[in-house]
Amino acid sequence: MRVTESKASIALSPSRLPGLDWALNPYRGCGHACVYCYSPDVLRLDGKEPWGSFVDVRRNLPVLLAREKKNRVGVVGIGTVTDPYQPLEEKAMLTRYCLEQLVVGDCTVCIQTKSDLVVRDIDILRKMKEPEVGLTVTTMDAELAGRLEPGAPPPARRIAALGKLSDAGISTWLFLGPVIPGLNDGTGQLAEVIEAAKAGGCRKVIYDRLRLKPTVVERMRKWMGHAESDRAFGLAGDSVWQARVSAEIEKLCNDAGIVAEKSFR
Repeated sequence: MRVTESKASIALSPSRLPGLDWALNPYRGCGHACVYCYSPDVLRLDGKEPWGSFVDVRRNLPVLLAREKKNRVGVVGIGTVTDPYQPLEEKAMLTRYCLEQLVVGDCTVCIQTKSDLVVRDIDILRKMKEPEVGLTVTTMDAELAGRLEPGAPPPARRIAALGKLSDAGISTWLFLGPVIPGLNDGTGQLAEVIEAAKAGGCRKVIYDRLRLKPTVVERMRKWMGHAESDRAFGLAGDSVWQARVSAEIEKLCNDAGIVAEKSFR
């Protein structure tokens, strides 16, 4: 892993994501190395380095936040591009330092991560006004998750983290995505994730399909092979398949008494 440090010029960027006013990303690059991640396209990377092999630490963000938060009101989305609790955070603690700045001010936070490391910061989150934490769980199959998301904690640990957050009075949700044809789109697989979300005390499941960005197509073709990936890509863009998956998730959530929300509606 190549780790570098840089100085950002701004901490809080305006967000166009639903429900978020500002975006905060302590890291550029991610050690989770998820095969399906389209962050390289968002960051407009040249692809010379494999995704998951480098991380840039934006070390001065807490200092910038101390100034910027005075003029910011609304919801700050933490981890809108890269995971704020990726492995490097355990030692770097940059996300925690940012949270310490956001405790005081007129902003609240909405965190999305794949890591149970977020429970480390429950003490800070409990001091905030209406914080939210969402954990991504693509599948409850630990073997499949390990291949799709090699640097991330196994799904059972993420569900356990949701339970700890919920027990601490923090609002939680589960992000089920991406749903990939032929990998995690079976009714039984979807049901396992939604049942786990309920067991973890989640109020809501947000779901999304595979997003066919250029770098995603390239990585998944290498990972799945051309024949399987082409079939998956064809279905992912098919309205009939999308409708079927949406209907199944909506029904499973309804049966479990959980709100289902389609991402980027």
